[in-house]
Amino acid sequence: MIGHAKAGGAGWAIMLADLALILFIVTASYAGGGKSSDASNLDPIPQAIYRASPDAPPIADWIAAQGLGKGARLQITMGYDPAHPETAMSAAAALAAQAVAAGAVPRIVLQPDGGQPSAVLAYDG
Repeated sequence: MIGHAKAGGAGWAIMLADLALILFIVTASYAGGGKSSDASNLDPIPQAIYRASPDAPPIADWIAAQGLGKGARLQITMGYDPAHPETAMSAAAALAAQAVAAGAVPRIVLQPDGGQPSAVLAYDG
């Protein structure tokens, strides 16, 4: 018989409490347990944004002013004309070289939209 003889038929309550505790423990172990396998593919939240323009400082100076810390991630996004992708690739390579000289190893993204070059500095959690 489940429960205690003096419990007066309250054995079902003890079993229900045990099952509730087990359910809580299992749920808690999955609720915030670790990062999912797709977490590394998500873009982190930007902390600083650089837009290349005639009056903007060089990207190396901008990176130095941000003070790269642990977990810093730099993404350079460059729009390009599909008829002339080599122009955007050489411009992205030049920005990447300046970023590397400033101590940041960037991820380069080329998008076929012809938009302004930009850089986003974010930190991984």
